[in-house]
Amino acid sequence: MSALNEALPLALSASIYPPALLVLLLLLTGEHPRRLVLAYFAGAALMVVSAGLVALAVLNTSGATVQSSKSASGGVQVVVGLLLLVLAAWLWRRRTRQPDKPVSDEQGRPGRIAEWSQRATASQKWSFVLGLAMFLPSPLYLLAVEKIADSGSSTSSDVLAVLICAIGVLIFVEITVVALFVRPGSVAAGLERTQAWLSANGWTLGAIVAFAGGIYALVEGINALS
Repeated sequence: MSALNEALPLALSASIYPPALLVLLLLLTGEHPRRLVLAYFAGAALMVVSAGLVALAVLNTSGATVQSSKSASGGVQVVVGLLLLVLAAWLWRRRTRQPDKPVSDEQGRPGRIAEWSQRATASQKWSFVLGLAMFLPSPLYLLAVEKIADSGSSTSSDVLAVLICAIGVLIFVEITVVALFVRPGSVAAGLERTQAWLSANGWTLGAIVAFAGGIYALVEGINALS
């Protein structure tokens, strides 16, 4: 697990994804928030862990690691870096919208995520599906897995490192789940403040994190290719 000092910060950065966090806050307003958030967490955990392990296997079997091919590994980092810059640009554009705009189309009708979220507040099944959808592997998480694959550690160590990074990606959902069972009153009290702050600042923060990750990946990739 020698790569964790580089991979874990990337995984924690991947946890800052405004749409997923806004959906999580919306689920807390449902009639049975514990059940809804647990279902959301189950879907998210299944997606994050599965995607991380699949990405690790693909990187190792395809030879896209430093041990197999330095140029291939560098190429992967460059591609991920470009994806992160695209994500940063998308998040940056969203920051100028009003809080109610991201969930509606141009005609004012509810968008797809808004419709799913409304269903999820009354259905554990839809909460689970939203967990899967909101936590599709981000470029930052894939970059973290790439760092683990490049470490040259044993398979068991790499798998454990991926699981630790998955915990990092899900950190906000995990904290919410624990708070719902330990101090449910504190969750309700902080809900309005958190939602207001996230609506105003979450997109900007996500864009900054994605941009920084993109530059980091591009520099690492170019160095590997040179």
